[in-house]
Amino acid sequence: MKRVVVVDEDIDIFNPLDVEWALATRFQPDRDLIIVPNARGSSLDPSSDLEKHTTAKYGLDATIPLDKDCKMFKKTELPLNLNLKDYFE
Repeated sequence: MKRVVVVDEDIDIFNPLDVEWALATRFQPDRDLIIVPNARGSSLDPSSDLEKHTTAKYGLDATIPLDKDCKMFKKTELPLNLNLKDYFE
């Protein structure tokens, strides 16, 4: 089974925490999950149909919904030099 995750440009695709954050805040399985059954697969995949070389593939749309206010989906950036003394006495 192969998977594709689609994210917006504000998400660093090389940072798994960013991608996980996008999935947690922008993905709803009932409307953002795409399944492709009987797709061409690899003969090396033991979970596929080894005679037909087919498998299932899926995509996860973790982009900001077009009908929503994108400001609600922006990540909060914490200061790099956080000093706990500024918050606790």
